[in-house]
Amino acid sequence: MPVVSEKKRRYSIALDKTVVKSNKKAYYVYSAVDVEKNELILMRVYTNRNYLVTRSFLKEVLKFCENKPRFIVDKAPWLIDALKSLDLEFEHQTFRREKPG
Repeated sequence: MPVVSEKKRRYSIALDKTVVKSNKKAYYVYSAVDVEKNELILMRVYTNRNYLVTRSFLKEVLKFCENKPRFIVDKAPWLIDALKSLDLEFEHQTFRREKPG
């Protein structure tokens, strides 16, 4: 998946976060992918997961957008609150990981 480095017109961005544990600490990996172009826009790792972190991540993602795209997210309340605070459109979609085998 290509990593983007320029500002473009975008229509749908999938936003996801996952937790990774290392040395008994939790790290939260946020990622934003342009759905139509299949490009990774941004990925960041944080030591906590909340409204302020999410809002900061979204503002950084928007620096790579010429417009205000629609975001595809899960039902995490801090994601929804951050999107609403920035007056961004979003839709809920559950991301399901397939089990290997």
